Amino acid sequence: MAKENKKLYLQDISPIEGVYSDFILLKTDELIVMIKVEGVNMDLLAEYEQNTLFEDYGAFLMSNTNDSLQTVSMTVPLDLKRYNLYWKKRYLDIKNSNMENTEAKKHLKQLIVANCLHYQEIALNSELTTQQHIVVLSQKLKKRTLIELGNAESELREKMAKVKNSIESMLEAYDVNLEILSSKETISTLHRFIDFKYSIYD
Repeated sequence: MAKENKKLYLQDISPIEGVYSDFILLKTDELIVMIKVEGVNMDLLAEYEQNTLFEDYGAFLMSNTNDSLQTVSMTVPLDLKRYNLYWKKRYLDIKNSNMENTEAKKHLKQLIVANCLHYQEIALNSELTTQQHIVVLSQKLKKRTLIELGNAESELREKMAKVKNSIESMLEAYDVNLEILSSKETISTLHRFIDFKYSIYD
């Protein structure tokens, strides 16, 4: 009798158990949080600056070996929502402005609409990508209880503050932006990584 191929669903391969206080609880009984690091373009740095950054990064990793820290870099589609929202707002500002309804105003609105359509088309076709750098922090639960979840949350918040300060100190010479991802953003990032991991076997 032929063996049936079992379908895999996202919940089968997803490591996510649930959400607790805007942190993610994994099936491995770990509470995690992600910090997104943006702004360092290695291609624009001189060789000595790259070497200094690598040395500082190595020192940063060594100083945080006890903090259950992982770093992940992956190529993701460039998020153009902010650009689209900006141009839509510009269109409404022009439309509702006191500017006389002249040919100049008409052409300006057409130009803004063209920009909106351009960025929407790029977003739909995923033509642009960017390198995303993520620092993942975790805290292991001793037991699956609400008290233990609360303890893990407190410890994870302390780790998060410490690591965030360390990264900011390390990269203070660069134009860098750090963002603590929300639970929704963390889930999206985890699923994006899963999609990539399984797609290479298709």
